[in-house]
Amino acid sequence: MKLLLTATEGEAYFDLLNDLPDLEIVRADSPAQALALAADADVIYGLPTAELVAAAPRLKWVQSSSAGVEYVAGIPALVASDVIITNTRGAHGPSIGEHTFGLLLAMTREIPMCLDQQRQHLWDRNVLYRTAREIQGLTMGIIGFGAIGRGIAERAVGFGLNLIALDLHAVDGSPFVDEILPASRLDELLGTADIVVVTAPYTPQTHHLIGSTKLARMRENAYLIVVSRGGIVDEAALVTILKSGHLAGAAIDVAEVEPLPADSPLWDAPRLLITPHLAGASGPKERRCVEVLKENLIRFAHGDPLLNMVDKRLGY
Repeated sequence: MKLLLTATEGEAYFDLLNDLPDLEIVRADSPAQALALAADADVIYGLPTAELVAAAPRLKWVQSSSAGVEYVAGIPALVASDVIITNTRGAHGPSIGEHTFGLLLAMTREIPMCLDQQRQHLWDRNVLYRTAREIQGLTMGIIGFGAIGRGIAERAVGFGLNLIALDLHAVDGSPFVDEILPASRLDELLGTADIVVVTAPYTPQTHHLIGSTKLARMRENAYLIVVSRGGIVDEAALVTILKSGHLAGAAIDVAEVEPLPADSPLWDAPRLLITPHLAGASGPKERRCVEVLKENLIRFAHGDPLLNMVDKRLGY
């Protein structure tokens, strides 16, 4: 079996694969090199393009190096084929869970304003002392209750938050949330939660799921945090509602176009905290991605069901 590594995700731990028998591992350091090595590849680890899939006639399985697999929809030949797609679902839960609370606490404890004052060598606690908030006792609503949503919920318990979640499909319950709502009750979640966290996958069905009407349904002085994919929240509508003062703040780790263009209105939106798609970043997460790959390589060799199978037509 030949494995073509095209991703840098987890590269510091690729040596964990060296003890697998009957496995040829080749590494591509560029798209051109990947195309040159793909002809006899059985497995690709990474985020393949349509050109790479076409260049790999023996391809049987793609292990995505990310949890999101929205790229699949743009490769019709891959969707129509028998090629299996798996992702690294679960590997990102701890890091994104921690990042979510980093963003939330930065907003509620006025950390951006403190940093601005620090740069000015200014000690002024008058405004900060009046506007800083506690999160204990608030209600967090999580939109998309997969592995990342559950990772956030688990950490929310320690902060004393009340928790509700929503998922597009029926999912098993969780000891961390009070209720898991169906998608039809999105308005209810938005009108109930003091903190709304978006962890849903990006699909045609979730494109601009939260636009101007949905944002207006959020509670006054609520917070919005987006850590899954850009495009789920309408960015123009987000800028507008932040300018209106309806929300206490918002934080995004993802954007509809990445890198975020220098002329995007998001940069100057009031009470908006932006991080450059780094919620999933951590050394342990990198290792977990490779561990998912390794476990699936063993299962694939033995003909066993793979972890994290993706429905190519649904996109997750």
